[in-house]
Formats: sequence, structure tokens, C-alpha cells
Amino acid sequence: MIPPRTRKGMMLPPALLDLLPLGVVLCDADGELVHASPRALALLDVADAATVMSALQAGDFESAAQVPLRVTRHELGDPHQTLYLIEDRSAEVSAANLRDDAWRVMSHDLRSPLGAILTLTESVADGTLPPDPQTLQQVGHYAELALARADGVLRLLRADALRSEQFEAVSLQQIAWEASDACYAAARDRAISVRVDADAAGDDALVGGDVDALRRALTHLLENAILHGPAGQSVALTVADCDTHWRIAVHDSGHGPDATALSVLTGAQRIGRPRGLGLAFVRRVADRHGARIHCARGADGFTVGLELPKWAAEHAQA
Repeated sequence: MIPPRTRKGMMLPPALLDLLPLGVVLCDADGELVHASPRALALLDVADAATVMSALQAGDFESAAQVPLRVTRHELGDPHQTLYLIEDRSAEVSAANLRDDAWRVMSHDLRSPLGAILTLTESVADGTLPPDPQTLQQVGHYAELALARADGVLRLLRADALRSEQFEAVSLQQIAWEASDACYAAARDRAISVRVDADAAGDDALVGGDVDALRRALTHLLENAILHGPAGQSVALTVADCDTHWRIAVHDSGHGPDATALSVLTGAQRIGRPRGLGLAFVRRVADRHGARIHCARGADGFTVGLELPKWAAEHAQA
């Protein structure tokens, strides 16, 4: 372990940094190493201070031990320091996160609506509540909630089971229109118009993938924009040519997901307890399809898109 440098005014105690589940490297204003946690040394596959900075780079890369890593850089205040967070992106860690998500929903999120149903039915049985339409409506509400959460777990597990050798050619124009149709009622209820701009990509916006998984992922992104963006506005769903990739994107005039939801969507280190499995499903589908998730927040709203490799001609011939 690298001993922490004594520095007046240091804002982040090394003992606290060493407790984090991800690797942490802290540098001063001159770019010199202040502290590196044991987890950081293990992930970077280095043993001393002389090699930490040379092995560190922002973005996605592989360590010397060929472990896929993601490093995010954060500028701190006074005194000026730079914090690097290092995340293990290996398949084993991703699978562990998936199991944690599924277990969380099965052990906690499902218990709440099922417990409410049990309480309502017992209250009707002992005469505390009348068996009227309002009580039945409450039971139905919680039953639908439980089914939706169970369905979320099954979708996530199915996404994890996707294999590229089983992929077929998928038309992004087709799933764009199908996602728009699936969200028609939600858009109508909030007076939101959904504009689909997929014709400019031509008739050959084909990618290799699982059509059902991609459709569900896009539908979830579109539904999020409709339900959480400003009412009475418009949402754009576009397909564009990006050289070796096709990009299918959703744009709305809102502020987009909060930091917790965005950390799930981008695959970054989790910030807080995620709510629901929809964005985790989108992230998993993107990973299985070799897709990049592009997020941008600007003055005109928020855009989220999937960039998927184009379906190669040799695939069609095969």
C-alpha cells in the first residue's frame, strides 16, 4: 500500500477512500500522487507510487492484467485536487451487479405490493374494510405493481442470457415505429406528440441483435421521456447513420434522469439505491449488443441513444 502524503487541508481522508468498493486515486494540483487505495493498486495491477500515474488514464481501457476498467476523473475544490474513480467492468462484476439488482427486487420491491395485497384481503376477511369496488381497485393496483416488478426481473435475466451467435438482422426503423405505437396511450394522456424521424436513414438501417430485447429497451427509453418530461411538449425518436454504427436516439425537452438513474444507464459506479430495473435492462441489452449508450444534456433538453454496429454484408450472405 502507498502511504498517504501528509498534506495540510486535505479534504478526503485516506482511510475513508480505502473503504470504497471501487479504486480511488487522489492527486494534487500539480498532478502528483497524494493517495492510492489498495483497490486501485489491485485493479491497475501496480505495486508502487512510481507506476500508478503511468498506468492511469481516463475512460475505458484494459489494465496490464487485461481487466476491463472504467476511470472517471473528478475535479475537487479548495485545495484543488483530482479524484480518479476506477471501476471493474469485467463480465464477472457485471453479472454480480445483475444478481444484486434481481435479488433486491425479489427480496424487497416485491414484498411491498404483496404485503399490501395480503393486508387488504385480511382486512376484508375480518370486516375492517368493506368488499367494495374501491378495495378491489386497491388490490388490483398492487397486483399489477407486483407483476410489473416480477416481469422486470425476468426481462433483466433474459437480457443477461442473450448471445451474439443467435442474433439476427434487426431494422431500427421497424423498432422505432413499434416503440412509438407502444407508447401512444402514455403520450396521449400527457398531450405529448412523438415524432419519428427514421426515413432519412434509408431502408437498410440494420443491426445484429435480438429484436424483442432492442424493442423493449427503446420502448423503455421513449416511455421515460414521455412520463418524466414536460407535458404538452414533443419527443423526437431518430435513426441516424454514424459511419460504422447506427444511432437510434430519444430526445425530449426535459432535464433527463437524475444522477442515480444516469449512473445505472451509463454503467458508471452506482450513486445511491437505484429504483426499478428498466434502466438496468437497457444497460444490459446495450452491453450484450456491443452498443454504446450516448447521453447528452443541453439547453434544449436531454438526448439518450444507442449506437449499434451495422449489420455487415457477410452476415446477410451467411
